[in-house]
Amino acid sequence: MRHIVIGTAGHVDHGKTTLVRALTGIETDTTAEEKKRGLTINLGFAWLDLPDGTRAGIVDVPGHEKFIKNMVAGLPGLNLVLLVIDANEGVMPQTKEHFDILTLLGVREFIVVVTKADTVSEELLDLALKDIREHLAQTPAAGAPIVVTDALSGRGLDDLVRQIQESAANLPSETADG
Repeated sequence: MRHIVIGTAGHVDHGKTTLVRALTGIETDTTAEEKKRGLTINLGFAWLDLPDGTRAGIVDVPGHEKFIKNMVAGLPGLNLVLLVIDANEGVMPQTKEHFDILTLLGVREFIVVVTKADTVSEELLDLALKDIREHLAQTPAAGAPIVVTDALSGRGLDDLVRQIQESAANLPSETADG
């Protein structure tokens, strides 16, 4: 069985944890404080078995600026990052901050996941997609696939799983030679 590690990244309340739960059925916010506040504080962990048999471990990171050190703690060993962006808000400060940290640390494999798509009109969704492409144009994520989703309705989740599998298949093989 092949294994990969995926991380989430993005602004607070853009739907990272809800997306992970919709994909995996696993609740990654486990502490009483996280549940009470409805806010990811600590790293959360889940897994997703892809149709081709690849097992993807998922590290769900907090988006709030106060917990950036927790976000950074989840980065080592990532093969792929889901850059999560709310269709209604677009690219926000922690989106940029997370992206800058990831690229500074050498992460180059991204899937942009536009969330909460059912909460906006098609016109606003088109504007958000254009804005995202503009923000990423001169970055390592310029050619990254973009998948439009809504975790509550299930929109785009099958497409996202297919894209994760395709991206995973194109990752360089890991070696264990030290």
